[in-house]
Amino acid sequence: MVSSTAILSQPDAAASAVAGEPRLRAPVPACPLRTCIATGEQAAPERMIRFVVGPDGDVVPDLGRRLPGRGMWVQAKRAAVERAVARKLFSKAARAAVKAADDLPERVERLLLERALADLGRARRAGRAAAGFVKVEQMIGRGRAGLLVVASEADGDGLGKLAASGLPIARLGDAASLGRLFGREQTIYVAIARDDAGGAFIGRIEAGAARWCGYRQNSSS
Repeated sequence: MVSSTAILSQPDAAASAVAGEPRLRAPVPACPLRTCIATGEQAAPERMIRFVVGPDGDVVPDLGRRLPGRGMWVQAKRAAVERAVARKLFSKAARAAVKAADDLPERVERLLLERALADLGRARRAGRAAAGFVKVEQMIGRGRAGLLVVASEADGDGLGKLAASGLPIARLGDAASLGRLFGREQTIYVAIARDDAGGAFIGRIEAGAARWCGYRQNSSS
């Protein structure tokens, strides 16, 4: 996608600096909205899921929005993807007979989870994540924690104690999914260190977790 950021020309920038005037930038155009083929509603690409038609005529999710081909956009809600599959709206949007598998909504949910877990895995390998309630409490106590990630099973006093810290909490996957990242059978609580010059993890992990949660909570079933 071509960047929409308007860049101030070098001569104008220099002139403003000499004159002591503030450097003004041209208005930045709003990001083009996409229209959901299932609901007709418009939203920014970040709130949608892009699909393309693969070489075999299959509908393929393009979560990274990088695959070639004409994009078909659906709201990042499972109910919207389910509707697009059930009503054969992908074929209508593609103006061709394409194949949208019955398990496409489930596959999208799985891919969203995998992408968010991949970011969490990168934080772990960078030494920026700690697993287990005791280690999480220690990171909080030292003032190093910037984000708490908890499994879907998290509940009760443990979750309440972490919530009392005032740190943002993101639900992501189940205990088995988190456990695999840390070489454990199960993991329920994870803390992510505050971002530093070594890498920005918190924003990506939090956004990925919110996207996964929002998708699965908006199901027609």
